[in-house]
Amino acid sequence: MLGFIVRPSHQFLSFLLCPGLQIPRLSVLCAQRRECGLWLSLGGFHERGQDWEQTQKIYNCHVLLDNKGSVVATYRKTHLCDVEIPGQGPMHESNSTIPGPSLESPVSTPVGKIGLAICYDMRFPELSLALAQAGAEILTYPSAFGSVTGPAHWEVLLRARAIETQCYVVAAAQCGRHHEKRASYGHSMVVDPWGTVVAHCPEGPGLCLARIDLRYLRQLRQHLPVFEHRRPDLYGTLGHPLP
Repeated sequence: MLGFIVRPSHQFLSFLLCPGLQIPRLSVLCAQRRECGLWLSLGGFHERGQDWEQTQKIYNCHVLLDNKGSVVATYRKTHLCDVEIPGQGPMHESNSTIPGPSLESPVSTPVGKIGLAICYDMRFPELSLALAQAGAEILTYPSAFGSVTGPAHWEVLLRARAIETQCYVVAAAQCGRHHEKRASYGHSMVVDPWGTVVAHCPEGPGLCLARIDLRYLRQLRQHLPVFEHRRPDLYGTLGHPLP
């Protein structure tokens, strides 16, 4: 499992739990959150689908826990990774996973409004723009990028999502070899709304810290008001200004 931790007593501090951490059960995590007073974003959990007995398929879930250990939001991954990348091995997520039916509204937390997504979702700017228009200030992408797509696309996509939405982007990334045919790239990072990587883990498990400064975010949106300059008359509702 991968995590993004928020310490409520320091409103501009966020913590990114990087790969290699073994999470036993959600109930244990809830108890730990109550003890430590932390918010925790985790992904992805496997949740049985409605027709589990017939299909044996699951949802890929991103869960947000508050500092009391309560589940305050659950996002089910909407974009499934069915790809064949030379040198990385095929992935057919839809063989075992059901696409989520909807986006989850951004959730108010001590560090700002958090929008939930998962891994492959970052390749679809429509999702991040929709979350930003719904009020998101921080976008989260717990991920397991492959060893081929990771070096080529991981940082580029995260920085692009941050720049176009003028949001902070927090991306916890699994690393290491799963089995002989699959390895994950790692390199967990936090990107600010200007597109600067402000925290980054090298290869392997680790912990990185990043300051989430909403005053900076609002100033940037004021100085560079791209959402006000969009043309919804030409390309639809994704051009609507930010609230």
